[in-house]
Amino acid sequence: MRVCYNILFIRRLLMGKSKSNLNKEHESFATFKRIVRYDEMIASGTYPNVENFRKEFKISEATVHRDLDALRWQFGAEFLLEYDRFHKGYYYTRPTFRIPGHLTTSKQIIAARLMQNLIESLHGTPLYNQAIEVFANFSDNIEPDSQISLGKELSKKISFIGMEPVQISNEVWDSIETALAKNQYITFDYSFYDGNEETQKYTIQPWQLLYYQGIWSLYGNVPKEKQAKFFNLPLISNVEVRKETFEPPKDCEYLKKAKGNFGRYIGSETFNFKIRINRDITANYIKTYKWTDDQKFETQPDGTVIMTFSSNQYYPVLNWIMSQGQWITPLEPPQLVDEWKENVINMFAKISN
Repeated sequence: MRVCYNILFIRRLLMGKSKSNLNKEHESFATFKRIVRYDEMIASGTYPNVENFRKEFKISEATVHRDLDALRWQFGAEFLLEYDRFHKGYYYTRPTFRIPGHLTTSKQIIAARLMQNLIESLHGTPLYNQAIEVFANFSDNIEPDSQISLGKELSKKISFIGMEPVQISNEVWDSIETALAKNQYITFDYSFYDGNEETQKYTIQPWQLLYYQGIWSLYGNVPKEKQAKFFNLPLISNVEVRKETFEPPKDCEYLKKAKGNFGRYIGSETFNFKIRINRDITANYIKTYKWTDDQKFETQPDGTVIMTFSSNQYYPVLNWIMSQGQWITPLEPPQLVDEWKENVINMFAKISN
């Protein structure tokens, strides 16, 4: 599995600052990185000492002592960091203490509470309990003060609204997780929403797990059909992780293949769409979002707005247009216009009947 650490935020943080301020920022960040490492070494139970820290970073003894002071007074280890004379090294009197868990400002506590809300999207999967455990480990060290109390109160007034996650069996999740980690083929039985109790057996190369509108799905390549597909996890059963492995394509990530944010879908063809928005409120609402990278809006003399964009999510785009009712009229491509008209006529026929 590829892991990428993004340091662009550090560069952006430093942009636009004076040279002296830049040097201070670099120095502060270097100190922080050292202290994080000190924390790891101390928490490991190996009783590291000043000489170990000095050799680790090739710094002076005086710098080590300044860092340890910062660990005590700025990172919450004031009464927890002790020196063991028998082992000749440092240790925490509370073994579970780690500095990433020390939240000291109202904004940090708000962020932590919001993270807790986001964890709810994992509810129904084995990851949920693991995420709760990790969150508890780094957030159990919150100190009471008025600012943090305000942060807690504010965080209660920020909510994430969405579909409740559908329950996933531990066996299915664990098997898929193992296969994803090791790039192994999997075989499973798959049900369908047509009411037929018969299942179909698939052997696939699992690429990614995706979460969309309350449903976890598996995205992967089906060699027998020579195409990539989505499989909803609640419909998967009897998963077998095979010994055979595969090399994932570099472009297998969903976000690299999907062109648009209209739904969980990747079509084989990219269409150029053109629609007319017939109401200002609707136009302003649609402009708020980034639907595609190339979306454009042009106001017409009659006050309507023409929106153009390209996407390989044909059916989600059709559903999106239908959801806007009378306020959107598709103009291109012709295939879209014909399907939209057919849907409108069928709906009108049901009203008439």
